[in-house]
Amino acid sequence: MTIQRPVTPPDDLSATLFEDVDISLPELLLAASSSGTPLIQGRTFRRCRLQGPAIVLVGEDVVFSATNFGDARGDIRNLVLRPEGPRAVGTVPVRGSTFEGCEFYGVGFTGSDAFISEVLALGLGGAPR
Repeated sequence: MTIQRPVTPPDDLSATLFEDVDISLPELLLAASSSGTPLIQGRTFRRCRLQGPAIVLVGEDVVFSATNFGDARGDIRNLVLRPEGPRAVGTVPVRGSTFEGCEFYGVGFTGSDAFISEVLALGLGGAPR
């Protein structure tokens, strides 16, 4: 799946619904942080292209549907990172959000062991949650 349309930036990074736009994850996090919330929460993304560089920390109640996690360079393990300590410093935390028909570019992912296992299963023909 590849989104075929011109690059379209969002009008408002504080919106809760994004459709058919291209979003820089660092800019989205900066906008959320400037309003007092240092994470992306309660957002819905439909047919969006999400751009890094970023490591997304997937938290509770995040749903991916028909999502392209990005170019894994032939091995889905290239897209996931496991923190060695109790925190994942320098990440883009996401909670309570939905990604439908989206594509990620220049983005890695981390989260719970269960989430990482689900992503790794994609390389074995599994389906995203």
